[in-house]
Amino acid sequence: MSQILKPLNVLGMNSGTSMDGIDAAVFAIAPQGSGGSDSKSCGGNLHLPALKMELLHSESVEFESSFKHQMARMVAEGQTDLRQICLLNAALGEIFAQAALQTIKSSRRKGIEIDLIGSHGQTIWHAPDLSQFWGMSTAGTLQLGDPSVIAARTGVTTVGDFRTADVALGGQGAPLTSFADQVIFGNSRSALGVLNLGGIANVTVIDEHGQAVMAFDTGPANVLIDEAMRALYQREFDQGGQVAASGTVKEKLLQKLLAMPYLHLSPPKTTGRELFGRTMALELVEKWQAHDVSPSDIVATLTAFTAASIVQAYKDLIAPQVKFNILVLAGGGADNHTLIKHLKEMWPEPLTIQQHEDFGVAPKFKEALLFALLAYTTNFGIPNNVPACTGASRRVCLGKLARV
Repeated sequence: MSQILKPLNVLGMNSGTSMDGIDAAVFAIAPQGSGGSDSKSCGGNLHLPALKMELLHSESVEFESSFKHQMARMVAEGQTDLRQICLLNAALGEIFAQAALQTIKSSRRKGIEIDLIGSHGQTIWHAPDLSQFWGMSTAGTLQLGDPSVIAARTGVTTVGDFRTADVALGGQGAPLTSFADQVIFGNSRSALGVLNLGGIANVTVIDEHGQAVMAFDTGPANVLIDEAMRALYQREFDQGGQVAASGTVKEKLLQKLLAMPYLHLSPPKTTGRELFGRTMALELVEKWQAHDVSPSDIVATLTAFTAASIVQAYKDLIAPQVKFNILVLAGGGADNHTLIKHLKEMWPEPLTIQQHEDFGVAPKFKEALLFALLAYTTNFGIPNNVPACTGASRRVCLGKLARV
């Protein structure tokens, strides 16, 4: 069935791997050109209509400190009980709803009304590869923050739980950002890589025709560095990469890390804190300190590991198909000058670094834009996963609608 696309103001909300809090942003999304555009329903062989997007309002809402640390510890330990999972889903729904209400109130002061909400929630566990569970071969992913709670509290139709439909079709359920990357960077007329340096590093490869042809998690971005900084310096992160710059990279330790099996798997592939997280970071800190590696050298080596794993992924997995020398950066790691210095030095040819601002996109709210775009397209029945990047067997609408 065909639908007419209409302009909507969409609130996108996201909490990433770092679990710092919620980024919330309101975007005016509309079809390009005058009037609405026809779209086909989910499952059709659809080329995405051209969309224009404008950031109208944004804010960040931090998690309450004790809540954040308890949630991070639960995920890091990988052990909990059914009651905690049940109540955490509802509690996160309330927290996301509060962030939405705060953003709606601020937007209304500017004369902006919200038509639709897209909420990613918080990833708690990600297991997209088939494994045996109680005699069943299955895969899954779990994002908590019930969209029904958000819809009930705000009175606005909410789309959430975006990853599960892709996983159900054999995909990794990630990186979802390849959809937004194709929308934003598809007109660049040159091959490039869009590199997000959040907790985990993920890259989307845009070919010279403007198509997202590959996307995957390369490995850690900030997560190991941040955990080491907390353990060694009681700081949340390495501001500007200053600690890493003061230390020396231990090459033998770096090479051991680069031999990790995940780094050599062919895409599509995804990972998270269940592999690269607090447990791994604390084990490395303890082991390296026992061998008299200084705190600054530990941070320096982990920073070099992030850069080297990205460059290794480019040389081994991307360059045989698409070569490029332009990286568009997003995420907190883009502000780590030592990490970026390593990337430039390790890249096999001269590397041009660009920012999302060069393309009119605020990088802090790029993932909020992603979930606004996903909510918008799902609302109109437009398939919005990218099977070439996730590995799903076909295109599908992502997310579940909680209507009011």
